[in-house]
Amino acid sequence: MASTRTSQPAGAQAAGPSLGRDRSRLAGNVLLAVGLLAAVANCAFVFRAMSPSRLDPLNSMISELEVPGQPYSEFFRWSSLLSGLAAAVLAVGLLRRVPPGRSGAAGCIALVLFGLAGAVDAVIPMDCAPSASAVCFREEQVGPHSWPYQAHTWFDVAGTAALLASLWLLGRHLRGIPGWRAAGRVGTTGFWWLAAASAVLTALSVWYLPLVGLVQRVVVLAISAWLVVLALAQRQGQ
Repeated sequence: MASTRTSQPAGAQAAGPSLGRDRSRLAGNVLLAVGLLAAVANCAFVFRAMSPSRLDPLNSMISELEVPGQPYSEFFRWSSLLSGLAAAVLAVGLLRRVPPGRSGAAGCIALVLFGLAGAVDAVIPMDCAPSASAVCFREEQVGPHSWPYQAHTWFDVAGTAALLASLWLLGRHLRGIPGWRAAGRVGTTGFWWLAAASAVLTALSVWYLPLVGLVQRVVVLAISAWLVVLALAQRQGQ
């Protein structure tokens, strides 16, 4: 009886793995671009100097740039929205590329929550700027404040907590995996540094003490650096 089995040419057999590598490389490049976009958009506050804003960058919160009525407030809100959504997309992509493990998956989910919280923050901006308005500052101190102000604050807190969780979980998960060790070390070290800086920022922001804006901007730059580290690591780790 004649055999009905057919053999594939050697070239066709090799095309499968090659195509898979090409797709993986393309996905890595796309995620790299998305991560860099999230990091850059997160630092839109650097463009304050190009606007007519009178907010003091050393003593005002970044969110005050997004208050309706402030110069170029829509630009800063759209930048925050773009950064949050891009960070969430990066995190979803990382779920498929980070080496398997519960802590790795949990870290990626935490990063998704960070991005979504940032996007919601952009949609619900504060309705006044405490550093520029004595009335707003007094209302913040005595409370209760308006619901947009409170919602913005709570989503900001939730986003910070989610980001710290991503640092801790991904840092511990990746630090022993070849190709990902550098990102793991950044995550574990960055967790302690950012937790301390966030605690200082919280204390300063309660009473809007001097240099609150400077500390927050340093923290935001560190967050963008974490996004860049992850975007580069997923590209190099494949």
